[in-house]
Amino acid sequence: MDAASSYEFHARDFLCGRDKSLIGAQVVERWSRTLRRSASVIELACGGGYPITKILVAAGLQLWAVDGSPTLVAEFNSRFPTIPVQCARVQESDFFGREYDGAIAIGLLFLLSESDQAALISRVSEILVPGGRFLFTAPIEIGTWTDMNTGLGCRSLGRDSYEGLLKVAGFRVVGTHTDKGANNYYDAEKVE
Repeated sequence: MDAASSYEFHARDFLCGRDKSLIGAQVVERWSRTLRRSASVIELACGGGYPITKILVAAGLQLWAVDGSPTLVAEFNSRFPTIPVQCARVQESDFFGREYDGAIAIGLLFLLSESDQAALISRVSEILVPGGRFLFTAPIEIGTWTDMNTGLGCRSLGRDSYEGLLKVAGFRVVGTHTDKGANNYYDAEKVE
């Protein structure tokens, strides 16, 4: 079972837990201030939209979203009916065939295989304008563990590998952050 299928299977439980959690909210709110008001942003693995999408909307950003779970996409649509959302795995999404000022992927990258993580970082670079920002979560340590939401195996490539993949894809890391849940964030800018 892949991440999209597993999140579909666990969608209701995930929504109950994530809707009440503000973990990551402060990091995302600070990141959103690095973008101009009305900047275009794509949210990868948007889930039901709480709290991340809600924060991005409050920041005045123009959003597009992708998630592989039909249940989570339906919930997202009911909460944010004016935001275009695509029900697709990120590995297969066309990302609406456009470019963005920013991309955000919270709780996604480490659920993918090593090759899919590298491919996604490269694809995000392709859809960002020069100077565009990419914020994603992944541990700074190399390791594997079982995801609390899905029971799937997760893989962190570690800080050195993520920074190397970002560099190869045309990014420079402008910061790393840790939230109160001890999750690590990479904030990268596409080099102009």
